[in-house]
Amino acid sequence: MLMGLVVATSLALGLSAQEPTFTRSPRADLITRVRAAARLGTSYLPGRVLVRFRSGLPTAAQSSAVTAALPGAHMLASGHRYADVQMVEMALDADAPAAARALAARPEVEYAEVDSFHYMSYTPTDPGYVRQWHMRLMNLERAWDINQGAADVTVAVLDSGLAMANDVLRFPRFFNGVLQIIDVPFARSTDIVSTGRLAAPYDFYYDDDLPYDMDGHGTHVTGTLGQLANDESGVGVAFNARIMPLKICLGPWELLFVLAEDGVSTLPPNLTSGLCLASEEARAVRYAADNGAKVINMSFGGKTPSATVRSALAYAVSRGAFISIAAGNEAEDGNPIGYPALYARDLAGVMAVGAVGPDLARAPYSSTGDYVEITAPGGNFRQGRDSALVWQQTYREDTISLNQRAPRFDVLADDGYQGTSMAASHVSGLAALLYSQGIRNPAAIEAAIRQFALDRGPAGRDNEYGFGVIDARATLRGLGIAR
Repeated sequence: MLMGLVVATSLALGLSAQEPTFTRSPRADLITRVRAAARLGTSYLPGRVLVRFRSGLPTAAQSSAVTAALPGAHMLASGHRYADVQMVEMALDADAPAAARALAARPEVEYAEVDSFHYMSYTPTDPGYVRQWHMRLMNLERAWDINQGAADVTVAVLDSGLAMANDVLRFPRFFNGVLQIIDVPFARSTDIVSTGRLAAPYDFYYDDDLPYDMDGHGTHVTGTLGQLANDESGVGVAFNARIMPLKICLGPWELLFVLAEDGVSTLPPNLTSGLCLASEEARAVRYAADNGAKVINMSFGGKTPSATVRSALAYAVSRGAFISIAAGNEAEDGNPIGYPALYARDLAGVMAVGAVGPDLARAPYSSTGDYVEITAPGGNFRQGRDSALVWQQTYREDTISLNQRAPRFDVLADDGYQGTSMAASHVSGLAALLYSQGIRNPAAIEAAIRQFALDRGPAGRDNEYGFGVIDARATLRGLGIAR
């Protein structure tokens, strides 16, 4: 039996962590298939195919097509909310890529694909505003003279969640050959979670409005985008914006909890970086667009295309949302095409973002290609070690190390990361400032960011820097906004 993830009574109430008030578990279908992925070593969710049928095809005809192509498979009676594809499920050991090809060959089907894994696009390192060279590099201090942090804009952050509550959660953990129940404390980032700033948060794995961050990536990215200014920590680009944290990535600790009953104490290679499912990415993009987000940040990516995610991106743009996507960190690992970043090339209002260091040179890890449209501060440890990283508040590194019995998600501190994840969040913050100044069309926001970027590399657009490095002040002033 799968062990539930039990949330203890809130620390704020002063009650014992041993007195659970409610049970909070990931969806059973997800847990079962993640466990199968761990056994099989796949880069997709076993036993599941995402299918888009031709418009107007009756449900009965859809089911018949599935049965004809895949005897023994079945279409879920009701799909998940905000999904615009049908989910077809089969035995866990079935060949999902072959099943997708069989369904795609049917005349009733527009496309079929596996539910692929993407990963958060950053490189954590071991270890105030004085460290935030990245804000000065994009000329933000003078841009803030024009716009005080985009208080009228909602930005959706699709990631691992947010340090948003003071609680203790109880989880199963297999450690030293024994299945144990551990108490894991959480703390709220008061620099991000302030009165009135959170808008429609959601966790797409637990199907509730408590997207707890069990990795730190989501909290770091959100801080770069929208952390409040204060005397202790750094500041975000759009530091007054409303934040919509949408959890679509599971961190490594979370996966260890899911796999505990299988006797797993060390993650297999396909899960060591956590995972973000294409199906949940697409649901979250549509959710964000339908719930008032005007900027969407996607700091993750992978090698597998997803028509389901591309369709969601196009939908969100049609609803007036600008989207910033990390271009990828694989330049030195074969430089494969990054998804969903590739889709930015053909969607006005969606930008794929590469990374530069403090010297404005492309970071060695930052992926290149004809889909890279812009670059932004992402950090470059080789250039200046810790001083060349992007610093923001997140969980202290030694408290979430996997080499221990239990993590602590209640110790927050500034930490330096590098990656196109960090670069994408700078672009999202600039887009929020532009939207706040009255540039409401996603394509117009993209055009402005392109036009007033600082050109780098060969003159004009190139595959390393796109149209150049973002310049917040030049972009706002270039649009005739002066103060």
